[in-house]
Amino acid sequence: MERNDKIIITGSGNVAYYVYKFASLLEYNIVMIDNDAEMLTRERFPLAGELILGDIVEIIRGYDITNEDSIVIVTRRHEFDEAVLKTVIYSPARYIGALSNRRQVGSYFSKLTAMGVADELIEKVHAPIGLDLGGQRAAEIALSVVAEIQAVKYKRSGGFMLIKGRHSEKEERDELF
Repeated sequence: MERNDKIIITGSGNVAYYVYKFASLLEYNIVMIDNDAEMLTRERFPLAGELILGDIVEIIRGYDITNEDSIVIVTRRHEFDEAVLKTVIYSPARYIGALSNRRQVGSYFSKLTAMGVADELIEKVHAPIGLDLGGQRAAEIALSVVAEIQAVKYKRSGGFMLIKGRHSEKEERDELF
C-alpha cells in the first residue's frame, strides 16, 4: 500500500467505524471528520491518521483532497451527506461514495444537475455506496464499501475472479494469480 492512499470518512457512526476497521487492515491513511465529540475519539479510532472535530462541511471544504484520496460520506442520519457531496464533487478524489438509499441518490443527482455539475462528475459518484455483496449489518455494508474502493483503485469491475465456462481439473483464474 502506498502511504499516499487515503480514505477520508465523514461521519463516525457504525458504518464509518467498520469502514475504518477494514481500511486499517489494508493500511490506508485514514482521516475521520465529524462533529460528534462523543463518537470521534482516539479510543474508538486509534489507528486513524487524523481525527478532525468540527463543522463537517467547512472542514471538507478546506481539506486538501488529491487524486489518491477516497471519500466516504456516511454522516449521522445523512444530515450532511448532500452538503458534503456538493462540496467534494469538483475534487480530484479517485473515489467519492455516499451511503444513501435510491430515493436520496436521485434527489442528490437531480440537485447536482440543476447546479450545472457536468454529467461526467456526477457519474464518478458511487451512490448507493458499495459493491452488491448482500448483507444489511454495518460491518457487511462497510466490507462492500472498502471492496468497491479497492476495485476503483485497481480499475477493476469488482466481479467474480472465477472464469466462467468449461471447467478443467484446475480452475482458471485471471492474471492476478
